[in-house]
Amino acid sequence: TVATSGASTSSTAAGGATTASRQDVYAEQLAAIPEFSSLGPLFKSSPKAVDLTESETEYAVRCVKHVFKNHVVFQFDCTNTLNDQILENVTVQMEPGDEGFVVEQTIPAAKLVFNKPGTTYTCVALDADPSESTATSFSCTLKYVVKDCDPNTQEPDDDEGYEDEYVLEDIDVALCDSFAPLATGNFSGMWDELSEENEVEETYALSSMKTLEAAVDQVTSFMGMHPCERSHKIPENRSSHTLLLAGVFRSHTNVLVRARLALSDGVTLRIAVRSEDEELRQLVASSVG
Repeated sequence: TVATSGASTSSTAAGGATTASRQDVYAEQLAAIPEFSSLGPLFKSSPKAVDLTESETEYAVRCVKHVFKNHVVFQFDCTNTLNDQILENVTVQMEPGDEGFVVEQTIPAAKLVFNKPGTTYTCVALDADPSESTATSFSCTLKYVVKDCDPNTQEPDDDEGYEDEYVLEDIDVALCDSFAPLATGNFSGMWDELSEENEVEETYALSSMKTLEAAVDQVTSFMGMHPCERSHKIPENRSSHTLLLAGVFRSHTNVLVRARLALSDGVTLRIAVRSEDEELRQLVASSVG
C-alpha cells in the first residue's frame, strides 16, 4: 500500500544519467548470458542494490532486480568473508509468496573464494495478468557447497565438501518495479487523447499521512512514475493539491494518473487513471489501498 512504500523519488539530471549508464552496463552483461537471450530487451533495473545480509556476517549478499516484459531476473552479488572456506555452486533459492511468479531457472556462481565477489542469477516468469504479477514477497536462501581450506593458500582440505545454506532477508517486488517514468511536456494533451472511456477512478483515505508533501512523495514513489508539470512541488499554505504522473508499464503501455489530494484528518486521495489497457488501469487504481 501507499502508506508503507518508500521515500521520495526526486532526482537530478546527473543522477538520471548515472542510472541510464548503469542500466546500459546491466543490459550488456545480461545479453551476454545465453540463458537470458529469449527474454527480450531489458525494461529497467533497480537503481541500487539491496543488502540481504547484515554487516559483518560471514557472507555478504546484495540484490539488483532486472525487469523484462514477462520476467524479472534477480542478480545476487555475493562475497565470502571467511578465509578458511571456499563456496562452490552458489545459488539463491527463491520462494514466491504468490502464484503469479514462477521461478524458471537459476545460474550459479561456480566458486566464491575469500573476499572475491561472484554473481548468481535467478530468473522468475511473470503471469500475463498484471494483477497477479506486480507485487509479492520472496523468501530467499543462499545454498552452496562448502570446502574448508587453508587460510593462507586457499587450498581446500579435501575435494568433497558438504552442502550448507544461509537464510537471507526477503525480497519484495512492488508496483513501481513494473513502471518506468515517462517524461512528457504535454500531460494534458496525452490525458485528453486517452479520453474518459479509458478512465477508472478510486478514492482512498491515507490516514497515516499528516502533510500533502508526505502524501505526494509516497504516491510518486509507490507508482514509480514521472511527476509532470512540476506537480510534485506544492505551493505554500495549500490544503489541497493535484499530482500528475506519467509512466510506462513493462508491456510498453502508457499509464497516466491524476491524483487529487486534500488534507482532512490525514489525506484524502482521489485517483483517476487513464490507459488503453483496461486491466492495467484497474490495477493501478486499486493498488493504493
